[in-house]
Amino acid sequence: MTWSDRKAVYGVVGLMLLLSACAPRATGVAPIDSLAQQPTATRNVIYVTPTQQPTSIPTAVPITPSLTPTMTPIPSSTPNVAALSAQCTVTLEQLYTAAGEDCLGQPSGYLCNGGLAPEVEPQQITASIALPGSLVSASDIAWVRGQPLLENGSGGMMWLHLEENIHMNGLILGDVEVRDVTDQNLNLPQWQSFTVKTTQHTASHCSTLPLSSFIVQGEYGVASRLVINGVSTDLNGTLVVQTENDVTHFIMIEGQARFIVFGQAQIAFAGQQLDVRYNDAEFASPAEVPSPAVPLETSRIANIPVTALDRPVLLPQPGYLRTAANVNMRTEPDANARLLYQIPAGEVVSILGQNPERDWYHVRLGNGETGWMYAELLEGQPGFVEVVYQATPQPPQRSGTLGTTGVVAVNFGSNLRAAPDASFTALTTLPLGTEVELIARSPYSPWVKVRSALGEGWVALFTLETRAAISFLPIEYDVPLPARATATPNYSYGGGHAYPDPLGGQ
Repeated sequence: MTWSDRKAVYGVVGLMLLLSACAPRATGVAPIDSLAQQPTATRNVIYVTPTQQPTSIPTAVPITPSLTPTMTPIPSSTPNVAALSAQCTVTLEQLYTAAGEDCLGQPSGYLCNGGLAPEVEPQQITASIALPGSLVSASDIAWVRGQPLLENGSGGMMWLHLEENIHMNGLILGDVEVRDVTDQNLNLPQWQSFTVKTTQHTASHCSTLPLSSFIVQGEYGVASRLVINGVSTDLNGTLVVQTENDVTHFIMIEGQARFIVFGQAQIAFAGQQLDVRYNDAEFASPAEVPSPAVPLETSRIANIPVTALDRPVLLPQPGYLRTAANVNMRTEPDANARLLYQIPAGEVVSILGQNPERDWYHVRLGNGETGWMYAELLEGQPGFVEVVYQATPQPPQRSGTLGTTGVVAVNFGSNLRAAPDASFTALTTLPLGTEVELIARSPYSPWVKVRSALGEGWVALFTLETRAAISFLPIEYDVPLPARATATPNYSYGGGHAYPDPLGGQ
């Protein structure tokens, strides 16, 4: 075949192929490349076209991650929060106990640190006051700031003992700054004039954490004349000082005090508070006269460790009462209960609680004695009483050995007697240095019941050295009466021992 013939054949074949490609596809006839493309096309269709029952693909199944502890909300009522709060209460009590053992009863004229290391000026003495139990002369200090109380039971607690100089003790509780601003040119004792600034910190899991406070106690029975945040203060009792923004809160929890600014005076009794406003947060110069005294806010004094005070007190309820006539004070809220005293008209008493029917008040006299009075025989300015009970509660005692022990402190020893008076039989003599356990106190004399290695009986309180809160010991009423009458009690603050007439009880 010639080359021209070949070209003709090739042309015919090419024309046929071209016509075949342009012709419509016959039914049931697959394209040439259908076998090669079908698997790929099939996979694409399954992937992009939804079906009613799609094939499960393990790698596409979502897995819900477990929530971490921080992602799990814990309601406030769960046992976890309750456990945290309970643990906080325990650790705080341990702090109060250890700090009290270090600092209660230390000599006058010193600052004692019972907690974390404070800030202090001048800074040269910082190391001297850093450890718990450290003592520094108050005359060496110009300014001190305590650490905040924390939920783990650590924090700042310091005692400023100044009984000999200005008849005052102070407990620095938490984040509190105290600065001596006494004008030495006036020849006044150091620390007679001072400023206080308190800072509060939130504790989400500790319901028993107290507010930062400076608690000032006048020497019992002696008026303390002080200047606190520029306010002239005549203190007969125990005062809680707190600051907030441009206001100083003066809160009375025992006795009474008079506050004077710009010649204007206000008196507050235990259970009341008043405020003084300032132009700035330095709290040196008041801007206004004191506000009238009103029933205290219980939230401000809740959880204050009263047994850590040099003279323990019972926290009052809001307001105060005054006897409208001669009023009997009894051991229980019942007209048939044992009679303790008959209180004359005009005596101011602080409120501790009420019975459920609210027709009796549990009250505290100025001398520290407590009992029940019928409500209709009282007047005054009571607030709402939050504490209600039928049975008389036992006052708290100092923690640890401080609240339960004493040591014979007289050279000739202490006579252990069958009842609380020198007229009763002496069982034995406890030598100097004998350690005793305190059990109870007398209903009519300054005697305490003790237990020792030599036996159990009564000793005169003046023969013991103890840091226990004697007024918080239970009273043992079932004791024989002495033949002679005891001294007439004085019911007011600083009135000395107040024991009922042994012939007047039921």
